[in-house]
Amino acid sequence: MTDIANPFTGSDDPREKGEPFVDVIPLGGLGEIGLNSLAILEGDAIIVVDAGLMFPGPGQPGVELVIPDFTFLIENRERLLGIILTHGHEDHIGALPFLVKECPGVPVFGTKLTLSLAAERFLEQRIELPRLIEIKPRETLALGPFEIEFIKVAHSILDGVGLAIKTRAGTIIHTGDFKMDHSAPESDRLDLYKFSEHGEKGVLALLSDSTNSDAEGHSVSEKEVGIALSRIFSEAEGRIILACFASSLTRIREVAKAAEFSGRKLVFDGRSMINNVRLARELGCLKLPPDAEVSFEDAQSLDDRELAIVVTGSQGEPLSALARMANGDHRQVVVRPGDTIIFSARAIPGNETAINTLINSFRQLGAEVMDPRYHKVHASGHGHVEELKLMLALTKPHFLIPVHGELRHLYRHRDLATDLGLPEDRALILRNGNRVSLFRDKTREMKKPVVTGRHLVEGNRLGTPGDPVLRSRRKLSEFGIVSVFMALDRETLDLLAPPKVSILGVHYANEEDLTHEAEEIAAATVARYAAEGGAADRALVFGDVPQALNDRIKADVRGLFRQSINRKPMIHPQIILVDKDNRSPS
Repeated sequence: MTDIANPFTGSDDPREKGEPFVDVIPLGGLGEIGLNSLAILEGDAIIVVDAGLMFPGPGQPGVELVIPDFTFLIENRERLLGIILTHGHEDHIGALPFLVKECPGVPVFGTKLTLSLAAERFLEQRIELPRLIEIKPRETLALGPFEIEFIKVAHSILDGVGLAIKTRAGTIIHTGDFKMDHSAPESDRLDLYKFSEHGEKGVLALLSDSTNSDAEGHSVSEKEVGIALSRIFSEAEGRIILACFASSLTRIREVAKAAEFSGRKLVFDGRSMINNVRLARELGCLKLPPDAEVSFEDAQSLDDRELAIVVTGSQGEPLSALARMANGDHRQVVVRPGDTIIFSARAIPGNETAINTLINSFRQLGAEVMDPRYHKVHASGHGHVEELKLMLALTKPHFLIPVHGELRHLYRHRDLATDLGLPEDRALILRNGNRVSLFRDKTREMKKPVVTGRHLVEGNRLGTPGDPVLRSRRKLSEFGIVSVFMALDRETLDLLAPPKVSILGVHYANEEDLTHEAEEIAAATVARYAAEGGAADRALVFGDVPQALNDRIKADVRGLFRQSINRKPMIHPQIILVDKDNRSPS
């Protein structure tokens, strides 16, 4: 195991010079959207900020979740003092159960709503709850050599915080996800004073959200979205069906105001939507009028213009409530002319096609559709360029480390800082696994990064992007499969019955002819192999079927499909060996 407390050797050892330093290691979230997790080390002590996930892409069939590779933390679990959560979005808490399962006993710190949402993830994964310790904004947590102050920030979810982490080398500010929404209720506004106070005292490094570093100006306020929604809700003659992220509780609050203003009752649909609204109401984070919500059953007695349905599915997820409405599969809602469908969320890159498919389906059904490209029905939870500049001006960091975003976002954030006068060598672009040591006036980066990467979650199984099972699924989805069923005499390898071929997922014009031809080729391959003395070859593959025979059947049948229809499906021989005496399969 690496000596994490002293990565330097010989004359490079800064401890010989008495220079304090602190290490920063991003484990996910740099160069990508999601998987946010970052380790901070001082001496033998480690703290982790967030443990997020990413949802699988179209090239990952069967995968449920994608989480960071936590090998470094697992190998050093006895040094892990705690996990600090900035807010309750899945890309910051979704991988927490998997990390805690491998590091039992580690405490988790966060605000009330964040911890409640995190607890739900443990219940879903059927993993025992860790110690969940609530910290309020402006409270300070002492954890080994670290002193951590929680600082309130504005975001699209309630109860988000940034962190001021005091170390012997200096203070590190981690912004979490933030925007500067000065129109928000006072209880939700970013704590400008606290960020400025730390800036006056001196900030060693600012680790700042970069998600919208390529968006000019200022972000739209939730209040502006609320005004637009109130107008839409009032003017629409039929039902409102609004889709947003279940965790966008600031948006849901504005939706509730718009519904009250226009005389509409709310119905919440989608498991995560119902659970998140329930939790937020129980904790007092989301306050709705007592009669604001009705059930689908009670909604049947309302006129269309008295109803607003808030659902999951803004990203086109195929099993979501919104997708079921578009496909006519929803048990309580049949979309019809007069309905207004609102996509109150930005499309995550890669989801555009699925979202456009839903929009087309709703248009076909005669509904009006509004999405953020053409209507002010969404506000980002991430600060734009001018807000990132203000954060730099408030904190006046010696070093900037852009976090949260694709590589283009990180470089754009660095350029913003250098435009404001920060020397380029103090604006650091890191990648996942890079370990940088911060001193009061210089940095050192370890040449060998720590182990990072991605794990794919399927039920109770973890895989990797190069997993052979995933490769097989991709090949199946692209090319289809041809199964060849045969019964052979164990001793002679003679066919006991003609082969049977089953073709799935392969496009061809004449099913009967191609199937018959594949069966003839398989039979000829077996006869040729037996005649060449292959029965004596007992290199095992399935039971005691010769590997060479299995490979020949694959090659010959695949050759047929390549020559006849220019396709290369997976070929799957299934061979049963039968004893001559009793004809019982092995």
